[in-house]
Amino acid sequence: MKMNTVKKIAFAFFVLYAGWAKLQAQTVDELSAQFPNNYAVILNHTEELRLFIKNGKPQGEKKVTIELVALDDKANGTVSRYAVYHGSFDEIKDLEAYTKVPDGNGFKKIKVSEIKTEDASSNEVFYDDEKESWFDFPSLTKGAHAFVSYTQMESDAHLLNPYYPSSYIPVVHSKYTVSFPSDMEVRYNIKNDSTRIIQVTEDNKGREHQYMFDASNVKRSESFAGAPSFRYYEPHAIFRIASYEDDGKKVNFLGDVNDLYKWYYSFVKDLDNTNDAQLKSLADSLTHGISSPEEKARRIYAWVQHNIKYVAFENGLEGFIPRRAATVCTRRFGDCKDMASLLTALLQISGVKAYFTWIGTRDIPYDYTDVPLPITDNHMIAAINIDEKWIFLDGTDPNCIFGYPSGFIQGKQALVGISENEYKLIRVPEVEGDKNGIIDSTFISLTDKGISGNSTVYYNGYFGTDVNDNLLYKDEKDTKDYVKSRMGKASNKFILGDYKVKTLNQEKQLVNIQANFDVPDYSKKIADELYINLALDKMFTPGSIIDTSKRKVGLENEFRYDIKQYTILDVPKEYKVSYLPKNFSIDNDVFGFSIQYTQQDNKVIACQELRNKSLLMQPAQFNGWNSAIKQILTQYKEQLVLQKQ
Repeated sequence: MKMNTVKKIAFAFFVLYAGWAKLQAQTVDELSAQFPNNYAVILNHTEELRLFIKNGKPQGEKKVTIELVALDDKANGTVSRYAVYHGSFDEIKDLEAYTKVPDGNGFKKIKVSEIKTEDASSNEVFYDDEKESWFDFPSLTKGAHAFVSYTQMESDAHLLNPYYPSSYIPVVHSKYTVSFPSDMEVRYNIKNDSTRIIQVTEDNKGREHQYMFDASNVKRSESFAGAPSFRYYEPHAIFRIASYEDDGKKVNFLGDVNDLYKWYYSFVKDLDNTNDAQLKSLADSLTHGISSPEEKARRIYAWVQHNIKYVAFENGLEGFIPRRAATVCTRRFGDCKDMASLLTALLQISGVKAYFTWIGTRDIPYDYTDVPLPITDNHMIAAINIDEKWIFLDGTDPNCIFGYPSGFIQGKQALVGISENEYKLIRVPEVEGDKNGIIDSTFISLTDKGISGNSTVYYNGYFGTDVNDNLLYKDEKDTKDYVKSRMGKASNKFILGDYKVKTLNQEKQLVNIQANFDVPDYSKKIADELYINLALDKMFTPGSIIDTSKRKVGLENEFRYDIKQYTILDVPKEYKVSYLPKNFSIDNDVFGFSIQYTQQDNKVIACQELRNKSLLMQPAQFNGWNSAIKQILTQYKEQLVLQKQ
């Protein structure tokens, strides 16, 4: 008997659905094999950005859809929380999230019960009004599919976010599409993609053009201790509108640094910072009787550092516009832009050549010459020019040394605003290691229980800044704990005795810590011989060896430095030195290390020195690093031997 049309359609849907359900089950198994040790994958991630002109300004609307599939029941509770980030420039609407759970022959749809929106935590300095809307996908058990979709409004096209195909879990397929009018010029940069993970296609036909970015089978993002920001190694695409047409006229937007600077300067040109009687009086009092521009700058910088408290409270355009210097001075607090505003005003009033300066911290790997976009910076400071020498002043760091840049902007390209139509791009210097040092002199003697000693340690440069920053606002107990962490050596049985902390030179951040200590069981006696390892503070451990099979991203240091440690042992009268360890040294392009032993009368002196040469060690340097560390670990086993006379 023939089936009627309705029954045919119903039967066709049944066959199609049954086949689809079987395919989904197979897909879960296949994906589990393809991405082992993962509880879930993102099956599809699509973002469709449409750029357009509204009220004479470029804006955008982006539709985002994400489909996630659970490969294991453990996905429920481990990867089920999802967050969408947004702010005043990229507000979201129509946010919807739900889970489809296998239910017999079909799937049951379960909507997310609650979406919470709160301030997002961030380490950014320059601007941050970011919000986080988060929720938990319900019933994310094996075979379940989770969906989230929303529309993001890009109200200011200066601030388009890059496209990252990777995520916290593997991504099977990711696609990002940028559509724009044919009379708009859109440019893009591909970063960190030597293996061509991101495939780009273009469609330049008709009145609307498109760039399409595809990526497939992308491994999850990995995090490593001491790694630089993910921007340094994750493949991504950066977009910018170079120009557009409005009423038949070409308008430059973000084609180069000139366009970016023009936009930035619009935020500072109307501040009128130097025509305030209160600021004039303060500047005069700080520089009274001083003719040297450098000394004037030192006085003003120190006053701002110690009298204006850093508080980040950016919101919307407030994240770009500094407040008037007089307002900041009256309030006695401000964010990085406000401190730059006050510093620049006081310096200019005092006759010092001072300028607003935009800069990115070392979390951001871009230069303005390559990426002339707001994503290249997240900070604002003041720059001064004295005798054709540039000095960078960061008011947010209360212990930064005059003449040193704050540590997190070393090596970065700074955008210095000279006037409305003039700017300079200047590379911030990297401070040499010999200006950031630790000199540790430790005197020890043998006791019946182990060793007893006293240490005198000097910290200068960024090390001194670090000590002072860490001791700020600490009570007596916390101070003692911190001193123990810095002075501890020989073994975990280290017992801290009396100690003193002194700042010998506030301006140069020269700090001294003196401490007495005991370390039980730190020497070994066999018959008439005593064995003692004079490398009390081992700068490297087996954990210092890098697993090159797993780690493919660089290793970052806060700054270059030199550390010298002298350990001076009093040899007991009834003993003599029967074995003095051999000297050792190694030097490569990343660091230099040496340990030398000498005997002077009844004293044995071990001098250990480490010279760090690198702010960022690249993966290509890992093998050389590992080889050196293995040699050092072998050297650390060397012991001084004393023979009873």
